Amino acid sequence: MGKANTILIKIVSKFVTLLGFAGAGFAIAAEVTRVKAKDVEPTALGKCIYPSSPAIKLAHIAILIILITQILISVLFCCSCRKRNSSNTKSSPIIGAIVLLILSWGCAIGGISLLVCAANRNSRQEFIPSTGQCYTVRSSLFKAGGFIGLVACILGQCSYGPDKRKSEPEEVPYQGGIAMANSRCDTVPIQSTHKQQVQYVP
Repeated sequence: MGKANTILIKIVSKFVTLLGFAGAGFAIAAEVTRVKAKDVEPTALGKCIYPSSPAIKLAHIAILIILITQILISVLFCCSCRKRNSSNTKSSPIIGAIVLLILSWGCAIGGISLLVCAANRNSRQEFIPSTGQCYTVRSSLFKAGGFIGLVACILGQCSYGPDKRKSEPEEVPYQGGIAMANSRCDTVPIQSTHKQQVQYVP
């Protein structure tokens, strides 16, 4: 069961990596397909004609992927904490892993907030009389949200990833071999002194 669990964790971890890059990819696609100033046609009556854009749907898909990624990271973190408790590891690596998980969720919330803000502004249709132009969302807002979501995925993987490498070599005992070596070294002078006594008897 232990080997099966480790294999399952590795498979889910790779799937989490794919989800992180997929969320960033959908955010970049939303950035490319967003409504730009050159696509909007202002009218003489102070109105704007906006074209249809899939940027909002792509942003919502990216938000959903980031949420699923963070949930899977939290599940993997709980599994790694159980292994650490069973192997009686020190508390300092666990505290560091908790800090990384908190930072991961903070970055995820920040990326989701940027994507939600960009999606709402992309759907905004308004003519600005002071500038005489139609309102459009700023560039790189979708892209920034996707990048921060990818950083959240990387931090989440670091929260449960490094401690697996540290826990494996601690389980291998070396005291038995050292004890055998000492016992062999102790028997050598006893045999040599015995041989010297036999040589001096005649």
